Amino acid sequence: MAISTWRAHDLEQYEKEKTPEDGIENAILCEKYSEAELPFSWDDAIFWLKKSLEIREKLYEKNSIENIFQYEQMAYIYAHKPSHNNALKYYRKALRIREKAVGKSDLSLVEDYVCIAEIYRYIDIQNYEECAKNIFRAKQIEEENRPADNPVSFYVYQGLADYYNVRHRTNEEGGQTSSKKPTEDSILEKEALQNMVTSAIKEYGAESCEAVACLEKYIHDIELPTQERLEIAGKILKIYYANIGIFERHKKSYCRPLSDFINYTTSRIAADIWFSWSTGYWFPWNTDEMQNLDRSCIGWGIKWIKENVSEEIAEKLIRGFNSNDQKMIREIISQSQMKEPVI
Repeated sequence: MAISTWRAHDLEQYEKEKTPEDGIENAILCEKYSEAELPFSWDDAIFWLKKSLEIREKLYEKNSIENIFQYEQMAYIYAHKPSHNNALKYYRKALRIREKAVGKSDLSLVEDYVCIAEIYRYIDIQNYEECAKNIFRAKQIEEENRPADNPVSFYVYQGLADYYNVRHRTNEEGGQTSSKKPTEDSILEKEALQNMVTSAIKEYGAESCEAVACLEKYIHDIELPTQERLEIAGKILKIYYANIGIFERHKKSYCRPLSDFINYTTSRIAADIWFSWSTGYWFPWNTDEMQNLDRSCIGWGIKWIKENVSEEIAEKLIRGFNSNDQKMIREIISQSQMKEPVI
């Protein structure tokens, strides 16, 4: 099977740069190539990370905690490839090694439990019993080991909310529940989302990347009156642009599940606002539910941002579109009346 042009180029560079002995420097070099391939080629990223692990496992042995970050990164890459069974294999391996090194109740175990729970929610596995077991174990460790004033991290509540959401949707599709009435799962989902926001604000501050991402997920995932959602979205859009440098640096951070959550969620704030003029609900991040967006709705959303949030932010958003869209948006903004969003 032919290798990609990029891998061939990287292999040539690697042969020039590597040290004669297979020391840690060569493993780090392989990891650099793996990171550079993300998210362009998951296969090439896996190739280089496996090459790194071959070196590391000779240096530190297979079950050394020295290699745990690489096992977790391999799991992350397989989750996105996607190859969820392989992702589970590497997350479990990392978890076993960490448990042996630090015990079964250390806070460092929490992220692996959350990630394993996430994998079990995927449609090709969809094992809610295992999902629940792992997310509640993460919550238990947090409650037993963190300070009393902030017992659970936001990402545990995020995982809980997603678990309740998917379980509710599955029961709804199976005819066991009605979307018209709140169910125990939908109530627990809302409670988890509220706790997620509170936890992020307590731990990181109200204007942090974490708090903004959690608040955006909250208004995105639960039913709120449109004007209330818009008001909250407008506030966090201000925070986002007031701290844009921090958010941009965060987007350049190494690919990790929690980084992805913050980067993807905060990047959809503006889209969520203008999508309200089209459908009456927030931007459907699930592509199966995507509808053809009337592009004039972008104009009405940015007009609302200009009048209710900031003229400067509105102008920055406008400049991100092509010339035809910019013309359309400016024509809408110049109108004296404001079209109401879909309720």
